[in-house]
Amino acid sequence: MTINVEVFYSFQSPYSYLALESIYELQRKYDIELLWQPFSAKASGQQLPPTPIVPDKLSYLFEDTKRFATEHNIPLVFPEGWPENEFDPGRVTRGALIAADLGILMEYNYKVFHKWWGLGENPNDENFMNELCEELDIDLGDFLSKVSSSDTRERVKGIFKRGKKMSVFDTPTFVIDKERIFGMDKIAYLGERLEAMGLKRTKERA
Repeated sequence: MTINVEVFYSFQSPYSYLALESIYELQRKYDIELLWQPFSAKASGQQLPPTPIVPDKLSYLFEDTKRFATEHNIPLVFPEGWPENEFDPGRVTRGALIAADLGILMEYNYKVFHKWWGLGENPNDENFMNELCEELDIDLGDFLSKVSSSDTRERVKGIFKRGKKMSVFDTPTFVIDKERIFGMDKIAYLGERLEAMGLKRTKERA
């Protein structure tokens, strides 16, 4: 029996980036289908009040993410001025839906996250999308046309509204049978839970 696990994630989140490999590892080990939900207020056009920056919390975030990245040999480059100055996530968030339609979402997620957080590149620079489409072997013009369509924009809005209705407040958040499990540090627990449900594969998926 295969069960669905929804993954609310954000390209704006360094934790979503650092969790990526561990999340895909769940699908290799357990009989689950990951339903990726790109979740972003900004990409959905929501006007939210600015969140005050708590210096001690922010300094811990830098410490925590850099420690994890070093321990797991994951490149991590924070964009200059982040989080006061943040890249616009709209185009790459919408692009995730088109990549899913094309059956290349895993490759897309890895490449976008690596370019944004692994290399510190701006996803709105012209070269970012040019290089991305070349690496994914897809037509740039066709991809950008679909990314900018009103239908794709509405789909992104729909995912955000649905997430908020389910009380998703940050990423990564996993949803199983309407129950939320939040945070990169809960992935190990999620694996234990899936194993207890008898969902461990006898042979890991490639």
